[in-house]
Parts: sequence; C-alpha cells; structure tokens
Amino acid sequence: MIAGLLSLLLPGAGQLYAGRRRRGLVLLAGSAALVLLLAALASWAPAQIDRRLVAGVLALDLALLALRLFAVVDAARGTALLGLAALVALTALPHVAAGYVTVRSYDVLESVFANDEPSDVMRDHGLLFTELPPLPRYVAPDAWQLALVERLGPGEVRPLERSPEVLENWVAETPKPVKTRPWTTILLLGTDEGPGNFGARTDTIILAAFQHGTGRAAAFGVPRNLAQVPLGKARKPSKEPLNALYGLNGGGPEAASLLKQAVSNLLGIRVDYYALVNLLGFADLVDALGGVEIEVKERLVDEVTRPAWGEPKPRIDVRPGEVRRFYGREALAYVRSRKASSDYTRMARQRCFLSAMADQLDPVRVLQNFGSLTKTIETNVHTDIPLNRLPSLVRLVSAIDPTKTLTVTFGLDYVFARRPADRHPVPNLSRMRTTVRNAILAPELLKQTGKAKTAKQTC
Repeated sequence: MIAGLLSLLLPGAGQLYAGRRRRGLVLLAGSAALVLLLAALASWAPAQIDRRLVAGVLALDLALLALRLFAVVDAARGTALLGLAALVALTALPHVAAGYVTVRSYDVLESVFANDEPSDVMRDHGLLFTELPPLPRYVAPDAWQLALVERLGPGEVRPLERSPEVLENWVAETPKPVKTRPWTTILLLGTDEGPGNFGARTDTIILAAFQHGTGRAAAFGVPRNLAQVPLGKARKPSKEPLNALYGLNGGGPEAASLLKQAVSNLLGIRVDYYALVNLLGFADLVDALGGVEIEVKERLVDEVTRPAWGEPKPRIDVRPGEVRRFYGREALAYVRSRKASSDYTRMARQRCFLSAMADQLDPVRVLQNFGSLTKTIETNVHTDIPLNRLPSLVRLVSAIDPTKTLTVTFGLDYVFARRPADRHPVPNLSRMRTTVRNAILAPELLKQTGKAKTAKQTC
C-alpha cells in the first residue's frame, strides 16, 4: 500500500521502495521526460483552438493516466482489493477532472465565439477613415461650417472661419496614416438588460484598440446618449440615441453589427469585433473570478437596476481612498452608478474596473468556480470574434503595457450642439476622429495636450 501511494505521487518511487530498482528507474526516467514535455507544452501557445487540439490534450491526458495507473498497480501488487481500488480512483480522479475541464471549456468557447471572420467590418478605408463625416439633418443649409467648430463656453459653439473651397480640400489636408504595425479593435458592450428594462440598451460602450508587437493600446469611452450618429455604409444619421440601437433592432448579432458600424462612423476607425455582456452576466463573472480589488476615487452612494427579479437593488456606499474588494452585485453598482457623478466619470470608472479585473485574474479561482463560470459565460456573453483568433488575441492583450495605454473619454468638449427635439448631445465628429487619429499616430502629442492619459495615470 505504501509503495502504491509513493508511485501515485511519483511513478517509479514505489518500485524503488519495494526493491525493484530497474523498473523504478525506468518509470522515473519516463516520468521526468513527461514532466519536461508538459513544461514545454505549458509555455507553448497553440496557433488556434479546434477539435484537433482538444483531441491532442485528451490523448496526452490518457497517456499520463495509463502510465500512472501501471506504476500504481504494479507497485501495489499484493494489496487488498479495496485498497487497490482506492489507489486507482485517486490516480484517475485528476485525469478525469482535466478531461472534463478540457471538453467543457471547448464547448463553451465553441458556443460563445464565432466560426468565421465577421463580414460587417468597414475595411474599405483601412484602419483610419479620412473622408469628411456626414452632418446632422436638422442644421441650416450652411452646414458645411458646422463640420468643425470650437467651443466658447457651456452650450456655445462658433463655426471656424473656413471657406467651402478650403473645406473641400479638408481630406487632402488631413495627415495620412503612417505605416505602423497592425492594430486590432474590439468594441466592448455592456447592456442594461434586466427586470423592468425594455429591450437592452448598451449603456457601456468602450472601443479598445491594440497594436501588435509594441504593448501599445488605446481605450475610448463613448457616451451612450449621442444622437445623429451615422449608421452603416450609407452613413444615414440615426434618429435614436446610440445606446438604443442594439435593443430597438432586436438585439443579437445583426444589432451588434449595426452598432459596430455606427461606432466606426462616429470615431473614424475600423471596428473589427465586439464582445457583449449583460447585467446578470457581469455580476456573476465578478463573483466567479473572486471579486475585484479597486482603489476608490470618488464618493458614491447609489442603488442601480437589479440584475434579476426577486433581488434587492444593488447598493454602493464608498469613499475616496478606500481600497475595497468588490463582489458581484456591489461591483455592478460601482460601475453603473452615476447619481453623484456623470456618464463621463462613469465611463472612466468602468474602464478602470475592467483593467483591474483582467490584471487580477486568478487561474486557481477560475478552476474553483469552473462550473458557475462556464454557465455564466455561455448564457450571458456574446461575441463575433472567431474561435481560431482567440489564442493570438490572448497573447496580444496580455502583452499590453498600462504605461503605454491611452485612455480617452469623449466628454462635453466633443459635443457641439444638442438636438432641439430631445436635448440629446450631437457629437463633433471631426474632433472625435482627430483625437482617435492622434491616439493611433501621435500618442505623445495627445498626452501633451491633456486630451488623453495613460491607463496607469487614470486608474
């Protein structure tokens, strides 16, 4: 029995204990080779995730199980049947668990991620758009003057002194993108879908852009209630505010596609993919990941929409300077609160929370809550990222340096008027696009002008 336990811990150790040195040394050598192989595989990232990879992992798991079972049964010869059965069960248990995690993980990834690259990406312009953005319908006939405006004070705008001839050459004057490493952009969406809410408004809209091979990134917080945002390739101004587009178009992939193209037109940048989570999914994800620790920057006392019927409204009561670990419902209140602040400070708070959540990801906690985590992701998370892109995106995002990551919140400086009918802000498209362009091509200039901060400074 002791020999069997020793070989359970290290194949071959039981044989040495029982005096069978040659067999013990062979098994130890085989175990060492497998350990080295596993170490090499642990540091290797697959090119893509597919059924062949799953089959390979399961085959390796079975090979290890076979070696360990042989070592245990061989070392424990003569042990009572009940004791031998217990040793076999203890040996097999971690391999069965590993096989289950592998298969279940792949099932979840296959159901959440897309099969093919999305066809809705506006690639005709490259990464950055250079054409003059369309103008709101309701403005006066001399609307060309309102393409570029400067703010004088609250609510005041003044057209820049530009003639129609100069404006026609505006595209030519705009600096063309320099040759840089490629970028990948992902639109991060959070919906308020929950009890008592009609549809699913995307109250969290963040465009994250990642540059390959440099550690650089940029995160743009987009206000949820912008009006007259150009839609689709026809760029027809929307009658609805930005956060209503997803829910009013039935939700799902087609509605998300419409929102992707709207953000592309708004910011003048290609949007490659989207990832969306709803209220309940966000709260359950935070719980499954063991909470998120945050240093609070502002005083917040508020309650927000409940994520499910039968629950009280999540509440938040925190003060600046507190270092606090937020769990599900309180985390939801923290990222959604705007009673004592505004949409603009809330956008910055949401970006910081997502960054902290990614930084504090604990693999042990993930495995401990594997069942609830997979169920939550499968039910509440949606994306059009192809599954075969996942490994490269994980490597791309994990290499991002917070000191090289710019964060931009499009606040009141990027609004040139309010729509007369409902007072929704109409975006200054040209100014937004210029800031996005500078974040990609001239980040140092953008930081010097105070229009952007690094993620480390912001959070």
